[in-house]
Amino acid sequence: MKTIIIIAFTVISAIAYAQPRVITFGAENETDGVENPVEKNVIKISIFEILTGDFPIYYERALNDYFSAEISAGLTFGDYYGELFGDNAFSPSDQSVDARYGYSFSAALRFYPIQSLEDFYIAPEFKYRKYNWERQVEAFTEEAPYVIEADAEESRVYSMPRITMGYVYYYDYNIIFDFHVGIGMNTPTEELFDNEEFRVIETKRNTKPRIHFGFKIGYIF
Repeated sequence: MKTIIIIAFTVISAIAYAQPRVITFGAENETDGVENPVEKNVIKISIFEILTGDFPIYYERALNDYFSAEISAGLTFGDYYGELFGDNAFSPSDQSVDARYGYSFSAALRFYPIQSLEDFYIAPEFKYRKYNWERQVEAFTEEAPYVIEADAEESRVYSMPRITMGYVYYYDYNIIFDFHVGIGMNTPTEELFDNEEFRVIETKRNTKPRIHFGFKIGYIF
């Protein structure tokens, strides 16, 4: 997983140095006319989401002067805060649980009151995370010894529609910082091994409010 993070940072850094922002000068009749081209695309990585075991890459594109669309896709590994948002304590922090790779994705429509990809914004969005793991359980068999130890493949899914507010700050020519906070509703769905029925059963948990906040570093082009 450290390798994935290092590769992501390396790719973004390489793009930033290889493609500096181009500045064009206006016509002779313009006084001090310096015009920057309109950048419409941003590639971002989310710093805080790494702490939740989610490693997404974000892409945002300006649709017009005030709206943009943002999508993301990534890998998940280890729902270490599952006991906070689920109804049980099963997570890869348990000694009997082995974390496995899952996936995540998101989609958002952003509204910028001043200018797209700059300053304040508000966005309805949807975030989906799936965490996978294997847990050692006791399974029933029809032959002796009748009860054996086996590895059950389990998972937990978070489906989160939410509203996000944020601010985009230009740190350098092509580097931006995206600060954001918001609130939404989280509906966990778990696939866990049932010790009475000796099989994995899917259960949808109660929907609860969930606050989120974060910080993204992006390359704009």
